[in-house]
Amino acid sequence: MRSILALAAIALLPTIAFAQTCKPGATDGAGGAFDAPTAGEISLVTNFLPDPHTVQVRAGGPMLETYNDQRPGARCAGHYSAAPTIRQNFEDGDLGFPLGFYVESGADTVLLVNTPDGQFHCNDDFSGLNPGVRFDRPQGGTYNIWVGTYAPVSGPLPVAELAISERADYGPSFARAFFGNDDRIVIDAASAPWNMIGFLDLGSASCTAALIGPSLVLTSAHCIAENGRIDTPPVEFLAGFQNGNSVARSRIADFHVARNFLNGEQPGSDFAFVYLTEPLGDQLGWMGMRELTAQEITDLQAGEGPDIMQAGYSYDQAGTLTGNLDCPFLRVTPQSELVHQCDTLQGDSGSPLFIEDEDGFWIIGIESHTDPRPDEEYDLNVAMYVDFAIDEFATLGSTPATTEGPVGK
Repeated sequence: MRSILALAAIALLPTIAFAQTCKPGATDGAGGAFDAPTAGEISLVTNFLPDPHTVQVRAGGPMLETYNDQRPGARCAGHYSAAPTIRQNFEDGDLGFPLGFYVESGADTVLLVNTPDGQFHCNDDFSGLNPGVRFDRPQGGTYNIWVGTYAPVSGPLPVAELAISERADYGPSFARAFFGNDDRIVIDAASAPWNMIGFLDLGSASCTAALIGPSLVLTSAHCIAENGRIDTPPVEFLAGFQNGNSVARSRIADFHVARNFLNGEQPGSDFAFVYLTEPLGDQLGWMGMRELTAQEITDLQAGEGPDIMQAGYSYDQAGTLTGNLDCPFLRVTPQSELVHQCDTLQGDSGSPLFIEDEDGFWIIGIESHTDPRPDEEYDLNVAMYVDFAIDEFATLGSTPATTEGPVGK
């Protein structure tokens, strides 16, 4: 679904057939005819090479449909085109290989597969926000495949890559998100400043957050709200969380989502403040927020200046705090977005990008999202620059951490 992850990792299970007759673009029962696929038709014979076979497609469409997810007890809602995205004719040689369909995209995508027996199989989040459907005993015949989006799309449909594989060990590639190499390291979450960063439990999901006051943490707005409403309110903050243990923890007293995020998710507004019942900052210290000077921006763009650090709970690390000690800085945009090359994934949303000076640690950005750039070598990782967050916090009627300064306990 969105860029937030549940605490428990979801294993890929053998797909179960669901006797559902509602389908995009058809009103009759199983086996009904579909329109011509939007991205074409392919034919594969088992033991095909190269494996995976990949196709670039556009995801989403105007039709909202809900199916049972391959995960027991879950639902799979998405926006699809009426016609299939891809049609695959598959010749099974009975060699015992599985057959899997996997999507990788910067958007939050959903995958729907209609098998030769007319059944529908759906998945939302297999690997982060990327869906996948695998058949351990695939049928020969025609597969109609829809690549949808979880949320409606008002503008151009996002680009996605559909991979078809018979490899039992197939997994996602993060080369585009990691700029070729994964430079994350496991962080000592019990030591400063990393113990000021923590796991934000949202009940059915999670994000990363950081202390910016005695009883206050900073995170991303999209962790809590979607489409102008509160979707997953925070439940608990676990500071210095690592492999099931935390340095300190607190329940949530209240929270504030950026006004401009609730009002149309405007650029630069993906931030939120969460108020704790316990003053964990008095025990652990906290970071401040401040804008970069013009000289610092110039220095960072030249590969000089202070190191930019980041740490969060990437979904592929199962509750382990990992981070970057020196992230390449690209720019701050007029929309108050900080474009960077920290290696981040889903679950890192809300994590701080921060620097250190003689006064302590200062947050300069709040990790937000990845912008897909299919025609370029890498995608863009985007954090919210802190200027809007500083301005809005000053209107909330309490002393902002920016004037208190960070505490280095």
